[in-house]
Amino acid sequence: MSQTSESQAQGQPVQRVVYGGYKGKPNPSERDRIVHLLDVYRSTEGFVAQYLPKWIEVSPSEAVKGGLRTVQAREAAHARLMKARLMELGERAEAEVSEERRQKEVPFFSSPQISDREKLQVLATLFGNPEAFLKPVTDMVNDIKEDPQTQELLRTIADDEYESIKWIQAMSKALNQAEGQPKKAS
Repeated sequence: MSQTSESQAQGQPVQRVVYGGYKGKPNPSERDRIVHLLDVYRSTEGFVAQYLPKWIEVSPSEAVKGGLRTVQAREAAHARLMKARLMELGERAEAEVSEERRQKEVPFFSSPQISDREKLQVLATLFGNPEAFLKPVTDMVNDIKEDPQTQELLRTIADDEYESIKWIQAMSKALNQAEGQPKKAS
C-alpha cells in the first residue's frame, strides 16, 4: 500500500504536491520534463492569479487583503515567467486547469459567505509541509544539468512559493487563534 493510501486509510491528511510529475512519452529527455513542468505549473499559477483578486474583493480583512495581493502578484509573475521561458525554448503554453477545478475553486474562494479563516485553513492544510509540497519542483531543479537558466528560474519561483505558503499558514494560524479555534495546520 502506498503512503498516500495508508494515510487515507488511517484518516490522516494526504500530503499534496505542487506538481504531479511528468506525463508524456516514455523515457523523456530532460528538456521534455522541463517543458512539461513549465507548462503545467504555469497553468496552475495563472489560474490562482486569476481567482485571488475575487477573494481580495470579498475579504473583510485588510491584513488578509494585503497578503493576498502579494501572493497574487507572485503567482501572476510566475505564470508570465514560465510562459516566456516556454516560448524561448520554442514551445507553446498548452496546459489548462480543468473546468472541474475551476468550477470548484472559483466559487469557494470568491464567496463572501465563506470566511477568510476557512479559506486560509483549506490552503494551509493543502500545503501541509511546504518542503514536501514543493518537492517535485525542487527535485527537478536539482536534476537539471543542461538548462541553467530554467534551473534558476524554477529555483527562485520555488523560493517565492515557500514565502507565500509561510504567509498563508501564519495568517491561518493567527485567524484560528483569534477565533479561539485549535491550530490545524503548521
